Amino acid sequence: MARLQGIKTIIHTMNKLFCTMLFPLLAQAGLAQQQTQPFQAEAVLIFEGGEIQQIWITAATETAIRYRETAVSVDLRDMQISDAQSVYLLEPREYSAARDLFMGRKYQEAKERFAAVKERYRPTSRMRANHSTLSAFYEMECMRMLGDLESLHTAMENFMPDPLERETHRRQVQLYGLWDAVRTKSWPRLEILAKEMTDVPLPGDQRAQVAYCLGMALEGQNRPIEALNAFNTAMTADAGASETIARDAALAVMRIHLADPDVQLAIRQWGTPDERPNSPGHTRLLEAGAVAHLYELTLGAGKPLPEANKALLKYKPEQPAI
Repeated sequence: MARLQGIKTIIHTMNKLFCTMLFPLLAQAGLAQQQTQPFQAEAVLIFEGGEIQQIWITAATETAIRYRETAVSVDLRDMQISDAQSVYLLEPREYSAARDLFMGRKYQEAKERFAAVKERYRPTSRMRANHSTLSAFYEMECMRMLGDLESLHTAMENFMPDPLERETHRRQVQLYGLWDAVRTKSWPRLEILAKEMTDVPLPGDQRAQVAYCLGMALEGQNRPIEALNAFNTAMTADAGASETIARDAALAVMRIHLADPDVQLAIRQWGTPDERPNSPGHTRLLEAGAVAHLYELTLGAGKPLPEANKALLKYKPEQPAI
């Protein structure tokens, strides 16, 4: 009986080892097979009266498509997009996987996945709401999140935004002009561009971007107090959900406070008879300390507070005696 149990254990272990080795190979083989197969994008035609037809698009322009009626059909058909009420492109699994990585803040991995989907679905890139253009857009978003403004600038030179349907996507492409001014440190121009956007109705994440870029422009022109107001707005515009903006704005706030001569004086006087609790420098030092604590709690998005800022953690209001 013990011998039989031992044999079963060995077989179970071998099966696990086999599966562990096999599954990655199958995944690679599936990807290779997809890359060698003729391109087709799964879609649905919707006609007047509610009739629906599933198709597989092999090529497209702004006005016409070429498609198969089944995934394995040899025959190709052509039609004008205007002949249907709408042509709806189904979301590819690889695009969904890239989006999951993006939403999980794994921007480097997501960028690589989006780049692959962009190329794979390029034959549909002139259609409205196609996944090649959407992937190119999110690839640029990954570059922005990673702070790679040089790559973002290069990508924007070749990007065609016309197929984008969502207003937020189109507006984000417009905001890339601000980021390019950050890249070139064109501070007066950036201030103008950012202030032009302050009265435009924007979702929270885009308002945070505009505020951050304005803060960069003002700090770059040696106007620190105005810059602080902009950076504080960037931290709170969408309750810190834009983690890269909130983190960088918090670092900027601490940087400006630490460079303030009044704050430096308050640091030297802290805990001494010369401490002046009602002075502007003391107040700003407490603000810097509060931002340092917030950075560690939420704004840092998991990244540690830089060593240069850790000393700020000790500057906080005295707790009232109970």
